[in-house]
Amino acid sequence: QKVSNVQVQLTKADVKKNKYTVQLISDDKKVEKKDKNTNEPVQFYLAGSRQPVELVVNEITKDQIAGYLATPKTLQARN
Repeated sequence: QKVSNVQVQLTKADVKKNKYTVQLISDDKKVEKKDKNTNEPVQFYLAGSRQPVELVVNEITKDQIAGYLATPKTLQARN
């Protein structure tokens, strides 16, 4: 699923333990976040940004996750 400048790919979901693993793809870079819990903020930086983007998953089902992606209002360039 492509959200903003980030592509989120679910690789593993464990409904019983409320854990998930995702790959975040942006600007041809892949970052894997393993065994994250529900409502746990996952922060990462996009190229050219000083402020992190935050992914929060509220609900986990067998093969999908639901939540939100919080991006900074103004993307500031790095010096």
